[in-house]
Amino acid sequence: MVDIERVADGIYEAAADPDLWPQVMHDIARSVDAAGGIILTRRSDAWLGWRYSSAMAPGAEAYMREGIARSGATQRLLSADRAGFIDAREVFTEEEYLADPLMTEWGTPAGLHHAATTAIHAPSGDLLVVQVNRRIGEPRFSSGDIALLDAVRPHLARAGLLAARWRLQRLRAAAEALALLGLPAVVLDAQGRVLAANSLIEAMKSHVVWLPKDRIALADTAANALLRHAIADISNPAATSVRSFPVKGTEDDTLVAHLIPATGHARDLFDGGFGILAFTPVATPCAPDTALIRGLFDLTAAEARVAGGIAEGLSPEQIAERHGASRETVRHQLKTVFAKTGVARQSQLAALLAAQTRFPPRSSEGTE
Repeated sequence: MVDIERVADGIYEAAADPDLWPQVMHDIARSVDAAGGIILTRRSDAWLGWRYSSAMAPGAEAYMREGIARSGATQRLLSADRAGFIDAREVFTEEEYLADPLMTEWGTPAGLHHAATTAIHAPSGDLLVVQVNRRIGEPRFSSGDIALLDAVRPHLARAGLLAARWRLQRLRAAAEALALLGLPAVVLDAQGRVLAANSLIEAMKSHVVWLPKDRIALADTAANALLRHAIADISNPAATSVRSFPVKGTEDDTLVAHLIPATGHARDLFDGGFGILAFTPVATPCAPDTALIRGLFDLTAAEARVAGGIAEGLSPEQIAERHGASRETVRHQLKTVFAKTGVARQSQLAALLAAQTRFPPRSSEGTE
């Protein structure tokens, strides 16, 4: 006899602690005599995270990172428009099912066959997909099995809603924590929509332009293009887009914008696909501290030394002589510094590192 209440308790616990999902998926699968289960989330066209029971593990990571984009399984599931679990054979012929990357790249090599799957649309816009599989040689899921899975589905939907709300609360807390450090910040999703913002960002009229539908742009056209590119790559941890770059204000004051991607991990089902856009002041002396430069732009120690030399007005040749490096090495490091800071010339880099910017002080509560 399946203890639905115990399974439901596990689902809600996993919403708060993603490390519990593998056991929950195992319990759900065993309730219908399946080998194992997997839960995954998608936002727009990007799969954010996934967790699975041990029986599903062989080949799962490789398939989720590469094969799922080639599979037609999710689209067929959505086309069925079923508010419940569905047997894969209802949307595939046996030949189509076995030929899909879902099976050729993962299921069949892992010894899996029949699948029962459901798609749940969360209010946050995320798509939650849950699938259980039986092993090769075992029968298809019966109508009774589907009914039992459907009894669990509402708990999965509510857990998804709770997890999404907790995610938003964590994002707001992160933005406010940056405000305590004096840093204006907003939290953006993969479409550039503002999910949370701290109070300091409102004072940045010289740098930030608020757009309809909860979106922002940068007044600096060149910096805004870099921001748009970085947002487009926000779900890709291997993207080469520039994520720290100078932003010139309408009053000719320069800040540094940092888009910090939170791309998620297999354990964080709802946390991927967003980023925190924070602005830091640039208040460095003529010979800026290398630790400050490294922190601002994620440079290596050698790259920071090169950047510091440029800020002092040294040529690449002089920097090479100072540090006992070859000119070719310094020039290569300088190109990397350009890429990471979003500038194209030595004069721009020097101006960026020498800029003096101060944020408006925060008003004390109860004062004008």
